[in-house]
Amino acid sequence: MFLLSISLFALVGVCLLLTGGVYLSLGEYMPYHAEAAQMAWEELDQNFQGLILGLLKGLGSGAFVAGFATLFMVSMSLRKSPRPFLMLLPIVTIGYSTLLCYATYTVYTRTPGDPPLIPNILLVVTSLMGSIALALSQRKCTEA
Repeated sequence: MFLLSISLFALVGVCLLLTGGVYLSLGEYMPYHAEAAQMAWEELDQNFQGLILGLLKGLGSGAFVAGFATLFMVSMSLRKSPRPFLMLLPIVTIGYSTLLCYATYTVYTRTPGDPPLIPNILLVVTSLMGSIALALSQRKCTEA
């Protein structure tokens, strides 16, 4: 059960790291952002472009750091004891993936854009499954 939880957390960590990398590397917004704004990137005022890029890079920074932190905690849990990370892994993964999902849901419900809502929901579910598996693995360790 412990290896399952660590594998799920590693998957979430990689997804967050990749998401962060994508958003940090953007020079303009993505196609679904254009759908949401109903404007091509070139049509936006230069100041508004700077604001949007700043927001996207802020989101990317958070995802990148959350992914890195998750992968660090996963690697330390495999090398030593997972005890220091029993609360942090679920807090970081559930917390950030839920906030990311909420932001995506906001775009989905309030604009004509078609953001990647299903992958974000799956990220939350995977975080929850990893957290449950981690809790169950520790419960069995204390009963033995």
